[in-house]
Amino acid sequence: MPSTRLVAAAAAAVVLTAAPAQGIPGVPIPPAPSAGGSPEPGATDQDPPTMLRLAFPVRGDTSYGSAHHDYPATDVFADCGTRVVSPITGRVLEASRIDRWDPATDKPKHRGGKFVAVAGRGGVRYYGSHLRSLAGGVRAGEQVRAGQKLGRVGRSGNAASTSCHLHFGISPTCRGHDDWWVRRGVVRPYRFLKAWERGDDLNPRRAVLRWKRHHGCRYSDVFG
Repeated sequence: MPSTRLVAAAAAAVVLTAAPAQGIPGVPIPPAPSAGGSPEPGATDQDPPTMLRLAFPVRGDTSYGSAHHDYPATDVFADCGTRVVSPITGRVLEASRIDRWDPATDKPKHRGGKFVAVAGRGGVRYYGSHLRSLAGGVRAGEQVRAGQKLGRVGRSGNAASTSCHLHFGISPTCRGHDDWWVRRGVVRPYRFLKAWERGDDLNPRRAVLRWKRHHGCRYSDVFG
């Protein structure tokens, strides 16, 4: 028969095991996972400080300049088929796998051909067009990560007679769809592209919000 001392020790061990963890003073206890085993909504909203938050949108040899015709954007020239990636972690706003541009009508909203637009945090939209193709799974509403493949450099739309390139535009999200006059680009991307190419996280949010305060999202009559 066990001694009274052994029984008391066993009971104390049970009590200690069932007690909630108190942690070490000054060290936070990580949150418990949700019942389904996945993090709570919003738990992964912030990238780790060491993770690159903004990525250059074309992976490979490129050339591009600081100027663009008629409105602020940048044409990033690269070999046809070069991989195009998301510059930001965010959500796909629009994606078109169909080239609807017709030279007979030359509608401005179709000049980009095959395209994708991604919204990052802070109301900034990143737009890439003239794609040869879009990656599988890239569709409106899907989440993407910075550096994730979106498609391939091409010359769809009204770029059919030019060298392969990615038309890259930065703008406020505004309506998020069917506002081609904003979507195509309103803030010059050149200095941001140069920074991302160096590995710097230069964020265009302030420039975009400043433009929006002055111009809003109203229709533009610049058709270039």
